[in-house]
Amino acid sequence: MISSLKSFFQEKVAPADQPDDANRLQVATCALLLETAHADDEFSDDERATILTLVAKRFHLSEDEANHLLHVADAERQRTGDLYQFAHLVNDSFSRERKFAVIELLWQVVYSDGVLEAHEDSLMHKMGKLLGIRNNELMALKANVKRDLGI
Repeated sequence: MISSLKSFFQEKVAPADQPDDANRLQVATCALLLETAHADDEFSDDERATILTLVAKRFHLSEDEANHLLHVADAERQRTGDLYQFAHLVNDSFSRERKFAVIELLWQVVYSDGVLEAHEDSLMHKMGKLLGIRNNELMALKANVKRDLGI
């Protein structure tokens, strides 16, 4: 399973110097967004719409492209079933700035309902650690998202 996931990420989420880096970052980001949305074992239509809006806006995708990305990322997420493998591969593959961007998107999904639940907060702290983000940086990114969302 680990080798198949590594193979997937080498194809879809390779290091930043690969020619189709944008597509690879998109798949990795979307998979992590989906993991965050599914953290409470409930994936609402609002969360799906939030993720579609975020990836479409962030990556300049059409609605069809965003839906396709969501489908590809969700299939891989369900196949692997392991947040930690995604996070470790993203950590090994992306620059600090890209990791910050991923964390901000994750916070946006967490706050899509306007409420931070304890399990979501715990997940975000785990994600920060897995991506090598210091707690003060994690909290600054959280504050930025809350400010931008008017929370």
